[in-house]
Amino acid sequence: MIKEFKSSYIEPKNRKKLFKFYLENQNEKVTLSPTREMLRPYSDLILASLDVNQVATRVGAVTEYILMNYYGWSKNGDIGNEKGYDATDKKGNKYEIKGMSYETKTHYVAYKHAVKGNKYDYLSILHFNEKRVAHIPREEINKFIEQNRLPGRNTKSLRLCFKDPIYTELGKPRKKSLFLSLFLKYEDKNFKMLLNER
Repeated sequence: MIKEFKSSYIEPKNRKKLFKFYLENQNEKVTLSPTREMLRPYSDLILASLDVNQVATRVGAVTEYILMNYYGWSKNGDIGNEKGYDATDKKGNKYEIKGMSYETKTHYVAYKHAVKGNKYDYLSILHFNEKRVAHIPREEINKFIEQNRLPGRNTKSLRLCFKDPIYTELGKPRKKSLFLSLFLKYEDKNFKMLLNER
């Protein structure tokens, strides 16, 4: 039975109450705040006019929603990500969630190791268009960053392009594809991205 609520409006400054409401009503039908209700008819209309950064923001939010619901994870903190990770599982493992798409036309994960570093247990990356996800242990990310750091740079970008060949013509691992190899090693082959049907 679907539970009905008179209103979901909670003062934005009351973050703890908002977070508690979100957790208690994640899978329930709720009445939106007046502002959110007014925004609803525009959601589909504005998609065509969003710039790539606005699309990337939406992909990121949807990615978090998809993975948390698929794996049964809990959102971190009152507003999420305030401790350097996005979600936790029932065992207490911490997940930093990143979404990618072909909209931004870049093959790099939007990840800053200097900021996120050792704050999570797994870096979970969902490529939205490919519908593929991997959960890479923190130790593997640390090792990758350390071994592939470029001179004069504090961090190494995580390049993920599924079209790249893994090996050179001589059979050696391609430097450009090292992170792709890491993704493939930890990819969840059983993952099925369920699209929200309307």
